[in-house]
Amino acid sequence: MALETDPSPPDKRRALRVRQWLELLSAVVMAAATVATAWSAYQSSLWNSKQTNHNAQSTAAVVRVGKLSNLAMQRTSIHVSLFVHWVSAINQGDRRTADFLFARFPEPLSTASGAWRATSPLTNPEAPASPFDMPEYVLAEKIEADHWENIARSELAAAEYSNEMATRYLLFTIIYASVLFFAGISGKFRWQAIDVAVLMLGALTLLTGVAVMLGSPRL
Repeated sequence: MALETDPSPPDKRRALRVRQWLELLSAVVMAAATVATAWSAYQSSLWNSKQTNHNAQSTAAVVRVGKLSNLAMQRTSIHVSLFVHWVSAINQGDRRTADFLFARFPEPLSTASGAWRATSPLTNPEAPASPFDMPEYVLAEKIEADHWENIARSELAAAEYSNEMATRYLLFTIIYASVLFFAGISGKFRWQAIDVAVLMLGALTLLTGVAVMLGSPRL
């Protein structure tokens, strides 16, 4: 009796229907993966642009910090020089020169010096060493420099976060590329069980990637 190697007509029709469904599902998975890849690439590009903008803002803030810090140092140097001349005049008994200099102390040296003298520094061992140690001695340039330094740090942190997001969305494009690979090779095997398994693996990878992507920040 001859062995039957070819499937019967019902088996052929069943296999054909399974093949058609596999091709349809493969097309759907590939289409979804293509759209998801495009969206991920778009988001990665947006986050890269945001990172560039934050880096530029951070650099500009750092430049301002440098300029303001230099101005603060220059003003402090002038104030120290005036204070030293005033102390020298006091030590020499030149009251007229001392009063002249003290009356012309610029702010915040004038306010800080008045507060410092009120602490009786010559007789009070707990008094600050100089007006520059007083809380009243606050330079506007120093305050503004600290403000821009905080902005620089904030912008740098935002740039690092944007880079992290751009990298994450780039990783999504790689994941969806693997989905395209699985969907593309499904139907190329002689065994339908393998075709189904490969396509299901691609679909599962797609669903997982999309779920994680939807939960990620986006612009």
